[in-house]
Formats: sequence, C-alpha cells, structure tokens
Amino acid sequence: MPRSTTPQTLNSEITISGHGLHGNRPCSVRLAPVATPSGLTFVHTPTGTEIPARADLAGDLVLATTLLKDGVRLQTIEHLLSALSGMEVEHLRIEVDAEELPILDGSAAPWVDAILQAGIRALAGRRRFMKITQPVEIRDGGRWIRALPFDGLRLRYVIDFPIPALGRQSRELSLTPDKYRRELGSARTFCLAQEVDQLRARGLALGGSLENAVVFGADGPLNDSLRYEDEAVRHKMLDLVGDLALLGAPLLGLVEAHAAGHAMHVALAKAILANPNCWEWTEEAEPANVRFFFQPLVSQPA
Repeated sequence: MPRSTTPQTLNSEITISGHGLHGNRPCSVRLAPVATPSGLTFVHTPTGTEIPARADLAGDLVLATTLLKDGVRLQTIEHLLSALSGMEVEHLRIEVDAEELPILDGSAAPWVDAILQAGIRALAGRRRFMKITQPVEIRDGGRWIRALPFDGLRLRYVIDFPIPALGRQSRELSLTPDKYRRELGSARTFCLAQEVDQLRARGLALGGSLENAVVFGADGPLNDSLRYEDEAVRHKMLDLVGDLALLGAPLLGLVEAHAAGHAMHVALAKAILANPNCWEWTEEAEPANVRFFFQPLVSQPA
C-alpha cells in the first residue's frame, strides 16, 4: 500500500552536480520544495523554460527519457523521476542548468540520499491516485507492456537478452518507499560491451564508464561486482517507475512489462491518459475487486 495519503514535497532544497551520461557535459540540479501541490516541474535555467513532467512532452526516447518544449530539451530525467516517485515526492521545482541531468553512479541511489538529506514534508490536501479499472496494453511484436487493476502499485518485469551474461531475468514486487530503496534504487544502468563503440559513434554514452554503468561482456560484467544478481532487470523496473511519473499522479495498478524500454513505458503512460474510461481518480488505495490472471510469458529476444 502507498505510504502517504497526503501530497509531499521536500523539506529543504538541495543541489547536486555531475556530468551527463550521453553528452558528458557538466550539469547541476537544484531540487526546491513548493508550497502547494503543483506536480513536478523542470526549469531550464539558461532559458527560464518551465517543462512539466508530463508524458505528452516526452520524446527522443532512445536509451533515455527526454522532455521537449519550445526548442528546449532535458535528457536522462528518468533516474531522478524514479527516485522522487519511489519515495513519493510528487511536488517539486527542479532547476537544471544544462540539457542533461547528471548520471552520478548510474542508479537512483544518490537522488534518494539527497531526498532523505533534504527531508520530506507533507502538503495540504489529500493525495490523489490514478486507479486502473480496465486493462491498457501496448504491443510491438514480442515486446509488450500493460496495466491491469490492482490494489497498490505492483510491477512485474521480464528482460531476455541473447547473451549468457544477461539472458532472461524476471522480478515482481509491490512498490513502497522502503522496497524501492532496498530493491530498486541502487540498480545501475547497463549496456553490452559490444554496443559501446556503436553508441559513441552516435554521440551517445560519451560520459559512460564502469563508474556509472554495468557493462556486460560475453563472459559476464566487466565491473568488479554487481549490486544484485539480477541488477539489470531491477534497473529496468527503476526506469519504469521514473517513466510512469510522467502520468502526473501516482498509479494504482499492476504493470507488467516484457522486453520493454523507455519508449514503451512512455507509450503506456500516454495510452492510459488517452483512455479515461480505463482509470478513475481516487484518494484511497482500496482493493480493486477485479479478478485477473498472468498470461504465460514466452521468451523473446530483446
């Protein structure tokens, strides 16, 4: 069950600096509390452009989630959004002085630490949830993602890569702030060693290293160790939590994903928002009272 029944912001502001994963440029982010519930709003400080964290403003979803508005882009926002959503901080002003947020250690853990350092403060009113009442599904060949009615927010994710070092990984959990911190927040972004040169030739992952990503070779990770045996699928779930924050409100439902990614995560968010008959507003996380079953998952290449 969700922990908070009231809207939440930070108790004090905090600033984090680093460099971007893809552009490798320096960047600084200031997290500033708000006085009233207003959602999550990014501010590109060089231009003053305000960009709400909304699915309809998301684009350029190759290996990151990007917000686009009035010619301004903010890239790699998913780890911060994941930390905020996982810790149930859904009202904040986020000031960014570059076009990409810092990658830090490749996970959401530094953002979670910053949130805990700043403290969390309740705002006036009741927290409103988007409660799934009818299934919503996106498919692309063997890849798919769907939302089903469920009490609370439960995630089930499967990845399937054609190399033994990764292979098929599956994880399922009902999300709470404690579980987010313990089971998802520290999982780092990852890639295949064979893809690194191709990514950099496309101007991507220029700031990537073994300090901020897990790199899988044919025989296993090139890093000294993994934080979890199934760190890759946990990071996919971390990304999903961040991308679902683009709904603009916390979700009540079961979200299942198979070989998905940022583009499908955001497509699901857009489909939910475009189908108001499939969800309803509620201020309580009440039982969905809807029966459902898991369909067998068939292994598909990622």
